[in-house]
Amino acid sequence: MIMLSLAQENKDRNLVNQFLRSIQYQGASGRKPYGDALSILRAIFEASGQQHLLYLVKLRKLWFDKIDSFLARNAYPRNISVLRQFTVNTDFIQELTRANVLPDFLQAAEKLNGKSFKRSVHFSAQLQKKLKRLLTSDETELLKHKVRFKAQQTILHLTVYDGSITQALRFETEAYLRMLHRLLPELKLDNIRCHVGDLGQSQYDQSQVALLAKDWHLVTPEEVHQNCMPAFLHRVSRGQAVLVLYVSSQQGLELLKRTPGADWLVQHLHKIRSELQDVLQKIAFVPKPELDLEQIRLRSFVLGDLQRENLFSERETQSSPAVDGSTKASLSAKEQFAKISKRLKEKPVDLKSSC
Repeated sequence: MIMLSLAQENKDRNLVNQFLRSIQYQGASGRKPYGDALSILRAIFEASGQQHLLYLVKLRKLWFDKIDSFLARNAYPRNISVLRQFTVNTDFIQELTRANVLPDFLQAAEKLNGKSFKRSVHFSAQLQKKLKRLLTSDETELLKHKVRFKAQQTILHLTVYDGSITQALRFETEAYLRMLHRLLPELKLDNIRCHVGDLGQSQYDQSQVALLAKDWHLVTPEEVHQNCMPAFLHRVSRGQAVLVLYVSSQQGLELLKRTPGADWLVQHLHKIRSELQDVLQKIAFVPKPELDLEQIRLRSFVLGDLQRENLFSERETQSSPAVDGSTKASLSAKEQFAKISKRLKEKPVDLKSSC
């Protein structure tokens, strides 16, 4: 068991090294070698709140080879999210007492004793409602250190092409959770949720975002790539998509809205990358000051790069019955995605040696 574990760790480390080289990721010094690339990459994702991203990548690598054939044909891993919760309890109130907070602040917190919150903004809103005033800057800073959200549930989100698949998977959720635990014991999943969408389109969209993130500093002016980074495509409908750009600061957000502006950037990207004309029609700037642009770039690139030559085996394709128009379009999008995924890598990765 120890030998198998070490072998898997070495494979993971080699895979991460290849990934970091392929996106030309540099350390702070620009020349410092990576002693443990896997630990570095994991730390990057944890710092950006994306600690499950590596598990998502590993799951996608196994999806068409190790997963139940019904699930592999009809669903695809979209994301892994963690539901967190904070409960006001006696320990929290005692911490506030030791911090010598104002009497009305302490009384307001005591009134919320036993209540749970899923987001810090919800807790702050309820606290201010009890206080009947706004929080001071010192109180806001105190809550940042004292309010600790705990993970309650880890959820695997799947994209499925039809609502009936959602119903079928719902009946077999426990069985699939056990199967996934056997494949990736380090990933503790509590639930599976399905989202209806075009399997091929969602993968194709992610690949386009990955391509943009990889060359963002080459295809955009300095005032753009120093302030924002492609995060994901939000598809409003089959024919309309919005490219969401995470912005590193409020100042950067104001600058980007003025110069060059969202409309200009859309037209510019259409000129630079003609294939984007049918993919994105609008751009949305979203401030994310807590995230580093390089972290966003890594996340976008990883989600778009599956390191697979074919998304379906020949056996699965041949065994499939006659398909309708929407399924054919989905398969076509998958084929396009496979080609784009191949272009993402300067040096192809041997799947058999990296899985």
